[in-house]
Amino acid sequence: MRKLPLKLKQLKILSRRTLLGETEEKEKEKLARGFEGELLFDRLLDESVRALDVFHLKDYRFKIDAGTEYLKVAGGLGEVQIDNVLVAGDRLYTFEVKNFGFDLVYGSKSWFFTGGREYKDLSMQVNRQRTSLDSLIREGGFKSEITPHLVFVNPRQTIYNMPNLENLMIPSNTHRRLAAICTSNHYDHSTLIDYLDSRRLVRSIYDLPANVSFGELRPGVFCYRCDSVAELVRVNRHLYHCKFCKTAYKTLNIVECLIDELRTLNDTWVITPAMISTLSGGAVSKAVVNKYRRENKISF
Repeated sequence: MRKLPLKLKQLKILSRRTLLGETEEKEKEKLARGFEGELLFDRLLDESVRALDVFHLKDYRFKIDAGTEYLKVAGGLGEVQIDNVLVAGDRLYTFEVKNFGFDLVYGSKSWFFTGGREYKDLSMQVNRQRTSLDSLIREGGFKSEITPHLVFVNPRQTIYNMPNLENLMIPSNTHRRLAAICTSNHYDHSTLIDYLDSRRLVRSIYDLPANVSFGELRPGVFCYRCDSVAELVRVNRHLYHCKFCKTAYKTLNIVECLIDELRTLNDTWVITPAMISTLSGGAVSKAVVNKYRRENKISF
């Protein structure tokens, strides 16, 4: 299952509990669009490999020696993130998903906005993924041909001058090309997958605590289903609900959400019952938090 990126999760929390600046709002929108695109392609790929003997790794991250592939002097450790790694038909495929809200013009060396301004070389990103992944599996004693793909999932986007290349996917050809790629493996690749899992980064080296103090956070209890900035409505001391999406929250659910918020924003904070109660805006008392803790229903 694909997890919400930490930075996007932090920004979603802070959009309710602080006032985000224009740059942060744009970053939240960009990350949310990217995550929605990844989920969209997940559904297409999951449907294509259903009941097949394949391996599918989502949001695969691993460390590399930054610069060793391109520079004479390495620049320290870096990180490669690949949206999807698929082992199917005894071949290895990667998929970099783009959910852009703007049109582009294809160029062999660089891509351009429709107004003529240069965007960037999208092929460089997928080629870097391929060479880095190839280096990783060779380091583990494996060898496999890797075919990288650049996938555009927004059906409203137009890409002008796009050539008919097998590793470029758009909504009109994605189903057909996935059907050709997604076939069962004839050989056992579990050893390779175990190796890749062993080299997976559980947490990105770029995941950092939010740049905010606890005292800056707006207190209250909010809905985690619809992203509303309005506080939940209290039904009774055991139950709250969202007036927009009608989701119901028991008090224990709210405490669990508050703990998750604190850990997400800064995992170095020492969480206390008083802190949880303060963040809830008094909706949950310290006594209730301590009660759940004694009953082993929560931990922090």
